Amino acid sequence: MGINKLIINGIFYVILTTFFIFLWLKEKKVVARIRVYRDRFSEFIIKKLNIRSKYGKIGIRKTVNFTEAIGSALILVLIIQKFYLGNFLVPTGSMIPTIVPKDRLFGNMLIYKFIEPSREDIIVFKEPVENKVLYTKRLMGLPGETVEIDGERLVIDGKQIADRRYSNLGELGYNQWIVPKKGDKLTIIPMENYSEEFKQKNVDIAKVQKYLLDKPGALSQVLPEVNFYINGKKTGMILDYIHDSEVLKKLLAGKTVETTIPEDYFLALGDNTDGSYDGRMWGFVAQHRIEGKAFVRFWPLNRIGLLK
Repeated sequence: MGINKLIINGIFYVILTTFFIFLWLKEKKVVARIRVYRDRFSEFIIKKLNIRSKYGKIGIRKTVNFTEAIGSALILVLIIQKFYLGNFLVPTGSMIPTIVPKDRLFGNMLIYKFIEPSREDIIVFKEPVENKVLYTKRLMGLPGETVEIDGERLVIDGKQIADRRYSNLGELGYNQWIVPKKGDKLTIIPMENYSEEFKQKNVDIAKVQKYLLDKPGALSQVLPEVNFYINGKKTGMILDYIHDSEVLKKLLAGKTVETTIPEDYFLALGDNTDGSYDGRMWGFVAQHRIEGKAFVRFWPLNRIGLLK
């Protein structure tokens, strides 16, 4: 992690934390000031709507008061969840037995602003497949490492890393991958001109492109034989580039794409190896996608505890 990023994150959190401390220390004054503006706004609405009845005025004031209270609380909760302590509901069984469906977790949203993710961390991240929802997986591959699955064991740089079993599902099950790191040279090579092939089959190329932009995880089904190389060595998919319309246009036209990786990537896998849709199928997770570290389960009550 660069020193500039550390400084920026440090300044941001000092300002944000100072703001919360100020609210706590000056709570009475802040509440009084908010009340003044809230009452002024209520009177403005009453005059604007020309409300004359006593009960009408009371109704407006109560509505404004309620809206302000709910809005203020919601804003504070969202800020805390985004920057300090996330609250997550797990919908799938991809992390069984560590985490099961309907578990509720707290996530440390601060930690990765100041230190790098570590192997075995349970991370919460914005998935690169459709770029819509948060996934919870275990981080296993670090930037620059060579990873493979051999005999249902994860092997990194030639050494077996964990006793945890990993099945040979997805592309990783039959290949050796290099986890991309910042500064690596990325080459994406399509094996044919897909645009011409789609034209011959009367397939609308624009619809294909839109579909892949929305669902880049379908790349290997829609455009078979599009290969990713890191420093000349074949590796897994980096779907962030399929979200790029210009890159996708070139690949559809059968053109090679060359670029430099701007940030570190990681490999995330589910503990429930036979029932997890994870990096084995869709490749790597960019560092900017990682939002926090899941560290404790707080629901259900009979399973409260730290996550390991």
